[in-house]
Amino acid sequence: MIHNKFGVENWSVMEPKDHKFCPSCHLINKADAVICEHCGRPFESDSEEHLSTIKMGKATKFFPESLVEKIGKMNREAPPEGVAIYVPDQTDPIEICLEDKFIIGRLTEKTEEKVVDLTPFNAYDLGVSRRHIVIRHTGKLYNVTDLNSANGTWVNEQILLPQHPYPLNSGSQIRLGRMWIFVVFHQQNLEE
Repeated sequence: MIHNKFGVENWSVMEPKDHKFCPSCHLINKADAVICEHCGRPFESDSEEHLSTIKMGKATKFFPESLVEKIGKMNREAPPEGVAIYVPDQTDPIEICLEDKFIIGRLTEKTEEKVVDLTPFNAYDLGVSRRHIVIRHTGKLYNVTDLNSANGTWVNEQILLPQHPYPLNSGSQIRLGRMWIFVVFHQQNLEE
């Protein structure tokens, strides 16, 4: 027990070496965890790009049933070229990206990079980072990489480790913090 300068007792708790606590949701994780298994927050120290992003608590990892119903009613035709980005409350894509590489996040300043700005869709309140993910076209495939986002990224219920590219299929459901989007594109057969 430790007394502070006002004579009030404080309990000093040391973090055991076989596990660690998430600084965001405060739940216990394995000592070697890179991201929180509960909320998906990376254990790396905050970078400047995270400072303005709202830290979110634990959230469901997949589309809620109400969103699944909305998505089923959407026009999900793949564009002739590029990637169509959808959000649940819109029946048409919010953007069709023709670039081989583009960022999805919140556009807060002028940049030369192609950024799909989710700000008009309540992205800040839903925990989307300014540079949340990057999608790249690599030959016949697309891949997605979490850019050390403050609140994590899930693709079809699978959490992404930051800075590791993952293959992306057309129709994939992506959760950025607590915001859901999905992507549609012409998926080429690898044998072609």
